[in-house]
Amino acid sequence: MIRAFLLCLAFVGFVLPAQAQFLPSSSEGRPAVSTENLTPELIDGMLARLTDAEIREVLRAELVRQSEERMAAEAGPGVVALIEARLTEMSDRIQTRVTRWARALANIDNRFPEVEKRMMEGEFGVAGMILAALAVVGAGFGAAFGVARITRSWRDWLKTPTRTGYWDKVVRTVALGLVEALVVVAFMLATEIAVPLLSGPLGRFEQLHWIYETGVSRGWLAIIIARRAFAPDAPQIRIAPLNDVSAISLFRLLRRAALIMMGGWVIAGSVLLAGFGFPPAMVINALAGTIVAALMLRAIVVSVPSIRTATAAIVGEGDHVGAFSRIAIAASPAILALYILGAWAYWLALWLENGRHFLAGPLGTLLVYLLMPIVDQMGAELVRSAIRSDTETAERFRRVFHGFWRLFIGLVAIIFVLWLWGFDLIGVVARAEAPMWFGAVLNVIATLLVGYVLWRLVRAALHTERRTSDASEDVDPSEIPAATRLDTLTPLFRNVILFFLAAVIFMIALSAIGVDIGPLIASAGIIGIAVGFGAQALVRDVLSGVFFLIDDAFRVGEYIELENDMRGEVENISVRSLQLRHHRGPVITIPFGELRNITNHNRDWVIYKMMFRMEPDTDPQRLKKVVKKVGAEFMEHPVHGPKFIEPLKSQGVYYIDDDSALVIRLKFKCKPRAQFVLRRDIYHRMRVVFEEHGFKLARRKVEVVSSDGRPLTEQEKAAVPEEVLTNPPPAPTV
Repeated sequence: MIRAFLLCLAFVGFVLPAQAQFLPSSSEGRPAVSTENLTPELIDGMLARLTDAEIREVLRAELVRQSEERMAAEAGPGVVALIEARLTEMSDRIQTRVTRWARALANIDNRFPEVEKRMMEGEFGVAGMILAALAVVGAGFGAAFGVARITRSWRDWLKTPTRTGYWDKVVRTVALGLVEALVVVAFMLATEIAVPLLSGPLGRFEQLHWIYETGVSRGWLAIIIARRAFAPDAPQIRIAPLNDVSAISLFRLLRRAALIMMGGWVIAGSVLLAGFGFPPAMVINALAGTIVAALMLRAIVVSVPSIRTATAAIVGEGDHVGAFSRIAIAASPAILALYILGAWAYWLALWLENGRHFLAGPLGTLLVYLLMPIVDQMGAELVRSAIRSDTETAERFRRVFHGFWRLFIGLVAIIFVLWLWGFDLIGVVARAEAPMWFGAVLNVIATLLVGYVLWRLVRAALHTERRTSDASEDVDPSEIPAATRLDTLTPLFRNVILFFLAAVIFMIALSAIGVDIGPLIASAGIIGIAVGFGAQALVRDVLSGVFFLIDDAFRVGEYIELENDMRGEVENISVRSLQLRHHRGPVITIPFGELRNITNHNRDWVIYKMMFRMEPDTDPQRLKKVVKKVGAEFMEHPVHGPKFIEPLKSQGVYYIDDDSALVIRLKFKCKPRAQFVLRRDIYHRMRVVFEEHGFKLARRKVEVVSSDGRPLTEQEKAAVPEEVLTNPPPAPTV
C-alpha cells in the first residue's frame, strides 16, 4: 500500500508534467487534459501503460532537475561571473564618460561665454575678483606665519631634549606636532573670516573657499604628520627607526606628493567654478594622481635597500628571522611597486567611472605600512620599560612580549586596512545573519592564536640551551657549565605541557566548529586503559625514567657509562628514552627500561692514577720530591690550577715487574672530566722533568742466560731466535 501511494504521488507531482505526450493533444499542440480534471480512471489508465522501472526513472530525472535548479538559485552567479560582469560594466561606463569628456575638451571654446559670464559676477569685475582671492590667500598665510613666529621658541625648545629616553622623544614629538598644527588652525580661521568679508568682490569664487581651504589644510596637516613621524629637521627626537638619509628622502617624497595633490585639487576646483565644466577638472585630478604614483614608483626603484630595511624592521626579530620573513623582506620592493600600480589603477578607474575619489583604501594602506615600524618600535620600548632586568630570562620574555605586540598590531592593522577598503570584519562578526562558517573559522583562528601565545610563554619560562657533545679530550670540560636537575627536567616538563596544551586546543577547536567533544573525552579514558594494557614495555620505560630522574642518576650533559662498554654524554632525555653522544660522534638511543647499572663520571670529583715504569736504580724518595714540586707548579697554574682538588703526588713503588722495573704510581684529585686534559699535560711535564733530573723510564728487555746462570757468549747469543729477543713477554696487568 505504501509503495502504491508513493507511486501515485510521484505520478501526480512529477510524472504527469513529464509524460504529457501521452495525453490527447488539442489543435494548439497543448495537452487537452490538465491536472485539475484528472479522474481516478484516467490515472489508472496512464499508470497501466508504465512499468515500475519507467516510473522510477522519470521520478529520478525530475528530482535531479529540481535539485540542480534549487542549488543554482541558492548559490547565485559564480565569483568569476560577478567579477566579469563588474569589469564589463566599469569598462562600458568609463568608455562612455571618456568619449564624452574628449568631445567636451575638443569643444572647450563653447564654454568661454559661460566662463566670461561667471568672471563678471564680482562687484569689481575680473581684477577685483583676483585681488579678493589673493587677499583671502594672504589672510590665511599671514595668520599662519604670525602663529609660526609666536610659537618658534616653543618649537625650538621641543626639538632639543634634555634627556635621551625614548618616551621623552615621543612626548616631544606629539607636542611639537600639536604646536605646528596651530599654524594650520590659524590659516583655516583666517580664511573663514576673510571670505564672508570679501563675498561681493569674489562673486562666484566665494564657493571656492571650501575647496581651497580643505585641500590646503588637509595637505598641510599630512605634511606636518610626515615631518613629525620621520623628523628630518630634528633627528634627536626621531621616533622612527630610520637614519638621516632615509628620513629626509622619505619626507621629501611625501611632501612632494602632498603638494601635487593639493595643487591638483585647487586647480581642478577653480576650473570647475570658472565654468569650464566637469571634464577638465576630472582630467586635472587624474593627471595629479598619476604624477604622484609615478613619483612613488621612481622612489621605490631608487630606494630598494631602504625599503628592505624598513620591512625587516616590521617582520624581522633580530637574529630570529624565519624563511617567510626573509622572502617577504627580499620581495618587499616588488610587492610595494605592484601595490602602487594596483592602487593607482583602482583609484583612476573609480574616478573615471563615476567621478568619486576613493583614497581611504589606497592611501590608508600605504600610510599603515609606513607607520608600522614606528608602532613596532614603541612596542619594543614599552616591553623594555616593563621588563628592565638584564638577565637572559628577561631577554627571552622581552622577545616573547615583543612578538605578542607585533601579533596584536598586525591583527589591528589587518582589520583597519579591511575597514578602509570597505569590509567591516567586526561588523560582519557581530551581525546575527553572519554565516555560521565565518564565525567558526574566526573561533578556530582565535583559539590557535591563544594556544600559540601560551606556548611562547611556556618556552620562555622553561627554556634550556641545546647542549653539544664535549667528551673529546681536546675540549676542556671544566670550562663547560655543569648541568643541573632543572636543566634535565625542563625539557620533560615542556613536552608534557605541550601535549596537554595541544590536546586542549584541539578539543576547543573541534567544539568551535560544532563537533560534540563529549564522546571524545569519554573515549579518551577507555583508549588510555587499552594503551596501558597493550603497551606494557612503554609503561615500563616511562616509569623507569621517572624513578631514574627522581634518583638523580644522570643529567643532561653528564658523561655516563652503562653495561656492555656503552658510554657517552647524555645529550637528550625524552619521556621514554635517553640519547647518549659517544665521544667519537655516534648517538645512542636507549629506553629507560633497559638501563641497569649506571656509572656517572660527572659527580663531585675524580681520582686519576698514572703509572710510570722506572729503572731499578731509581730513588723513590727523590722521585717523590720531584713529583711534589711538579704538583705545586700545576696548582699555581692559572688555567689548570682551579681544576685540581688535591695536587699531584707520588704513591711510591706500586710493584716490581718481571724486568725488575719499579712501577711508580702517581695520583691527583680533580673536578669531573678535567682528568683528560690534566693527564695529557702531566705526561708532557713529567717527561721533561725526568730528563732534567736524570730519571730514566725502564724499557722492556729480554735477558737470556745459560742453564747454569752465567751470561751467554757472543756465539751463544747469535744462536738465540730473533723473535725471542724482539718480542718480550707482556707485562703483568694490574
